Amino acid sequence: MTHRYRIADDVAWVSQEDLDGGDAPTAYLARVPKGMPILLEGSGCVVWLALAEGGTLEEVTAAAAAMSGTGAEDISADVADLVDQLVVIGVVREE
Repeated sequence: MTHRYRIADDVAWVSQEDLDGGDAPTAYLARVPKGMPILLEGSGCVVWLALAEGGTLEEVTAAAAAMSGTGAEDISADVADLVDQLVVIGVVREE
């Protein structure tokens, strides 16, 4: 069975592009109403933005690779690790 991932319904987030368009991609997120704020910078933010579209781990990895200009095979292990961590803390849902 192939799992699909998506941002949890109780998560509010904004990316730096929406705020000030700085150099490094940055996302600020929190579970609402009482979650601790989380900051994802650089490649972590790229994976988060890929997760915003939802999809399988392979689809998320491909989207992150396309956004960052790297090969999916080069980042697949790191993407899988980050997605697992985001599932554990409850900001990403596995379906």
